[in-house]
Amino acid sequence: MISASRARAYDEAIRQGFPWRALADTPTPVDRHDSLADELGARSAWIKRDDISGAKHGGNKLRKLEFLLADALDGGYRGVLTYGAVGSNHILSTSHCARSLGLECCGIVRPQPPTPYVEKTLRYHHLLGTRLIAAADREATARERERMLAEEGAWYEIPLGGSSVLGCLGYVCGALELAGQIKAGECPAPDLIYLPCGSSGSTLGLDLGLSLAGLPTRMVAARVVSDNMTSMSRIRALAGQLRQLLDGVCPLPEDEPLSRVEFRTEFLGPGYALPTDEALEAIDFMKRETNTQLEYTYSGKGAAAMLSDGRNGRHKDRNVMFWNTYNSRPAPAGLPPLNREGLPEVIRASLPPA
Repeated sequence: MISASRARAYDEAIRQGFPWRALADTPTPVDRHDSLADELGARSAWIKRDDISGAKHGGNKLRKLEFLLADALDGGYRGVLTYGAVGSNHILSTSHCARSLGLECCGIVRPQPPTPYVEKTLRYHHLLGTRLIAAADREATARERERMLAEEGAWYEIPLGGSSVLGCLGYVCGALELAGQIKAGECPAPDLIYLPCGSSGSTLGLDLGLSLAGLPTRMVAARVVSDNMTSMSRIRALAGQLRQLLDGVCPLPEDEPLSRVEFRTEFLGPGYALPTDEALEAIDFMKRETNTQLEYTYSGKGAAAMLSDGRNGRHKDRNVMFWNTYNSRPAPAGLPPLNREGLPEVIRASLPPA
């Protein structure tokens, strides 16, 4: 493992070498949980608290948006254009952070299974003034994207989940942050880190950052989307592009991209944003035993992978960490009511019955 001063030097080189604006309250804490370690049969168990990465709005997107929104500002754009499901936390995080920097936010949204949190998300968007455009399928999304980007210089494009090569830098820095916390004695070097994997930016950034830090840690990334949403070929290509981006900025490690990552698909269940029994059980356990808030689209499935492995004896004599990517900050009080009748059908169909 490299020294704390070298980890800081790499972090500074990345933040100075690329557009960056501070949005997250970092470093986020690492909390020890002995009851979780007991359940997992582990030497120790830890939670990396990216769920409180911001004072008003947390989650994993803030680290990515520190680079992406800075690039939009430096380019003189009026606002940002991004994508996701109707209840997408990514679009909500993007809008929240964009507004704080004086940028508009437009999200092109696709249908998703009705879930209880969608209505609250839409009410929050109304408060923020997010512009939402409904698109029923990929073709409609492509048409709306082309129409928006035709306004030359108006909209800076942020891909699904903020997982561009620039957005991945947020979690390269996140891994270097963890290395500093290990050196400071806040936690031991984890043998395994568990997290959910959607558009893959957090996973790819951590993979490279852990390599830069010289940590032997392996990662278990529980995939929460199907291959037709984010393919493994795209993930591997983005991993290669990330190394190219940092070539000359930091000394690139010799190990192969993604060699430390174990992608797991068995916790996805019937599809994106659909709960599984394992995820619901993991959410209940983590709330009861660690007072950790999770949800069943992303973080609950990552925790389900961790609990399953622990119960199968994988964690004996190991230090295990769960990287909580969820936004656990509550929505502000007094969200405006939702006018369902005025919504496009794509959005209405994603709402549970009133």
